[in-house]
Amino acid sequence: MTRRRDRRGLSDRLRDAFFASPLHAWRLSGPVPDGLAVAVADAWTGDPDIGRELLEGGYTVDGAPVTVPADPWGEAGYSDAALAALHRFEWLRDLRDLGGDAARRRARDLVGSWIDSHAGWDRLAWRADLMAARLAAWVSTFGFFADSADDEFRRRVLESLVRQYRHLARAIETGPGGLARLHTLRGALITAVALGAGEDDVQTLAERLDAAIRAQVLADGGHHSRSPAFQAEGLAAVVDARAALRAAGRESTATLDETIQHMTGVLRMLRHGDGGLALFNGATEGQVWRLDTLIARTETKTRAVTSAGEIGFERLVAGRAVVIVDAGAPADPADSDDHTHAGTLSMEMSVGKERLIVNCGATPSDPRWQGVLRASAAHSGLVIDDTNTTELKPDGTLGRRPANVRLERWEADGSVWIEAEHDGYRDSHSILHRRRLFLAAGGDDLRGEDVVSYSGGPGAKPGEAAIRFHLHPRVSASLIQNGASVLLRMPSGAGWRMRATGGRLALNESVYFGEGGRLQRTRQIVIAVPLDDLRDQGSASVKWALRREDRRG
Repeated sequence: MTRRRDRRGLSDRLRDAFFASPLHAWRLSGPVPDGLAVAVADAWTGDPDIGRELLEGGYTVDGAPVTVPADPWGEAGYSDAALAALHRFEWLRDLRDLGGDAARRRARDLVGSWIDSHAGWDRLAWRADLMAARLAAWVSTFGFFADSADDEFRRRVLESLVRQYRHLARAIETGPGGLARLHTLRGALITAVALGAGEDDVQTLAERLDAAIRAQVLADGGHHSRSPAFQAEGLAAVVDARAALRAAGRESTATLDETIQHMTGVLRMLRHGDGGLALFNGATEGQVWRLDTLIARTETKTRAVTSAGEIGFERLVAGRAVVIVDAGAPADPADSDDHTHAGTLSMEMSVGKERLIVNCGATPSDPRWQGVLRASAAHSGLVIDDTNTTELKPDGTLGRRPANVRLERWEADGSVWIEAEHDGYRDSHSILHRRRLFLAAGGDDLRGEDVVSYSGGPGAKPGEAAIRFHLHPRVSASLIQNGASVLLRMPSGAGWRMRATGGRLALNESVYFGEGGRLQRTRQIVIAVPLDDLRDQGSASVKWALRREDRRG
């Protein structure tokens, strides 16, 4: 994998030069404790199968296999993602939960060889977020890999822990921002408590965490990245930080408690009936057991939010049906680590524990698909002339994008309506797009209307709109009635039928990367809408209906 070009400025280069200097190394020296002052438990379950894989010299990062020899730290050919995963050491919990002397020795060997290779500062290995994750992993699994070791090994580990922590305490603000800053502060707090840091040091870290939360978490509890995956990761970092404060005998802060409550409501909002995440803005389904564990650890009974105006998502629920809609303006890439997708007004639908309509997802391990999966056409929404609702530039920045996303919502007698509109096509095609959705009380009738209106202006003359409904790979689909409708069959045998007026129905090929970022072939329903006469007519409307059908045919 190609590494990113070094874009550091002069101040960054000077800082790195200082970190690599003998003076900085001298500043990190000091007393070494005989052991950990506080045992901070790791509440996350490891995967023994991954631990077994590590014993055999392998590891998997974002779906890609990685070779892990006895001393991997000098190996060449690792991707940035693989190097970061190895340096985090979060896989120690996989070896811990595998158990046994062989797993313990493997963990000890990898920790020891890392200490030998990275006694001094290294720009990647000592990056603040990676260091914080590594320190938290070492202190929370210390009893597993170090208690039965000899005194010399334990002394080396404790000395490295202290030196790294002293550096981390000075380098937090120079490390990556965004979600990585929450992870950094989480790891720093866990390590500070484990090493018995002073009350003032712990208080300072707690205050910095509160400030990072205020900067990243919106008023409704949504993470400003608008990514369901980042929502879960951010909440996990905050919950871990609260646990560390409790381990130190301190009370949680009001900011922490309120944030956990609000973030939990939004995370529940962004889960489907199968317990996995909705596929917006770089998210895959995730691991349901881990999400369930996270929800349990929040210690709040906050229910799923149905309307979150700050983060910009809507949840329609009736019967066993769940519809999740992206009804917000895109996040700036500076807030989302280039995970922003052009999915404005796209939707997903599940029925019970089965997904029906999906977005295409994301695949962190294969950059060849990144641009494709971020595009509007990879979402279940309306696309004009294969143009993205938000311009995604090659350098990761955004160009033209929706400036205004309007939303209205009504509920009555168990039924839900929403109407949303965006102006992402105003500059490119002089068009506004309005989507209306109605979910009937029983959950077996979803109706929609997509309207494109000429707004006036110098935009290109539109040729065609495509309304896409990507289907989950386990849903079968067939055109029937001479192409007048599409019959869908879910794994349970439940049948659904889609009809449309104002456009031409077709079934096309599609892809799905929802399960662990792995490619699966699937289908998509496409409603093609000619727009040649839009400027003369003023608007064009397509009405579609997706209804449950018990009979086959």
